[in-house]
Amino acid sequence: MAGGIVPVNFEDYGNALLMHGLDNHPSELQGGLFGGLCGASGLIGENLLAFFSQLTETSTERLKPLEDELKGIYRDVQTSMDAGGGLIELLLPDDDQALSDRLDALSRWCRGFLVGLGLSGLSGDTKLAPDITEAMRDLAEIVLVDPVVEATEDAEASFVELIEFVRVAASLIQVELAAMMSVPDERKH
Repeated sequence: MAGGIVPVNFEDYGNALLMHGLDNHPSELQGGLFGGLCGASGLIGENLLAFFSQLTETSTERLKPLEDELKGIYRDVQTSMDAGGGLIELLLPDDDQALSDRLDALSRWCRGFLVGLGLSGLSGDTKLAPDITEAMRDLAEIVLVDPVVEATEDAEASFVELIEFVRVAASLIQVELAAMMSVPDERKH
């Protein structure tokens, strides 16, 4: 990984959360952070604990012991965004885990991403390009997927394709939102 940062894996983050009595899913936290960064990148770094407090619906005092892990997720997401040209590496269970668990984690990542976008200030009233709206709708469909599937070669191949679809959709949203935010507001004269 760029800059010598070694990303912490899914299991490490999950164990750290459980150790501190939080039942939040690591995939959902990473997705939420990425969604938040897509909508309000400059604001989150300064208020990381406050953002995670909203995302997890937990007090900042309760999150304080996890600050290093949360900073690690933040650093990993930023590094992944920078290194991958916006294509983030999703924090998901390893391939040796049950397909149902991995599909559930992907669904939770998408849910977190959409919540993070909402926490960044995007609302139903925000005027978005049609491709962003369609990508968000597709991610919302993945949130609703039934994770109980039979682990076949076809199911595994479909899952890999779904991961790539999520990565591309999230990247598209990030790029489009960045372009939208860089356009000066013509109403401010």
